[in-house]
Amino acid sequence: MRYVALDFETANSDRISPCSIGLAKMEDGKVLDTFHSYIYPPSSYFDPSNIAIHGITPKDIAGAPDFKSLWEHSLLLFIGNDLVIAHNAPFDIGILRAMLQYYHLPVAPLNYTCTVRISRKVWPQMQSHRLVDLSEHFGFEYRPHDALEDAINCGKVFFQSYHHTQDYSAFEVQQYFLHKHGIQFQRMTGGFSPLFEKQEPQSNSLF
Repeated sequence: MRYVALDFETANSDRISPCSIGLAKMEDGKVLDTFHSYIYPPSSYFDPSNIAIHGITPKDIAGAPDFKSLWEHSLLLFIGNDLVIAHNAPFDIGILRAMLQYYHLPVAPLNYTCTVRISRKVWPQMQSHRLVDLSEHFGFEYRPHDALEDAINCGKVFFQSYHHTQDYSAFEVQQYFLHKHGIQFQRMTGGFSPLFEKQEPQSNSLF
């Protein structure tokens, strides 16, 4: 089964401030295709604390496309009908939804799930479920807070969580795996509230 791992970096704490996006289309832990772009966000103030995290500055996004252009010409086609995964999905899917609503674009009915929730269920013995710590544990090469690197390693973590299943390429097997651990695919539809129902407490830093 193919899936698309998603990661945003933001200019500030506003959900309409994504300044970078990374997507990795993967199958059975292997990268099939990638997409990365800077974004010129509606909320374009760069908080120094955000710059300190990801290193992106206003100079980097000068001349970058806005989200509407990226969505209509690249992102929607790249994602297609594949399952979307993210490490702390309420954050990344929340940004995606906020941007679609900001530009009055149809909210795509995407299926998605969260590798933080999966990690906590599958490896409860781990003291940290941050992406950087999971990457180190599994020996993945990793450059934190690069949107594309985050997306790729999110996809690798997802694969690690179920790859011992005998027929791990089947959509039904992944559904069974998630159901066994009390996790279901969620669906992004109109409105905001579904994203925030029954969410587990999150740590301040998941990366």
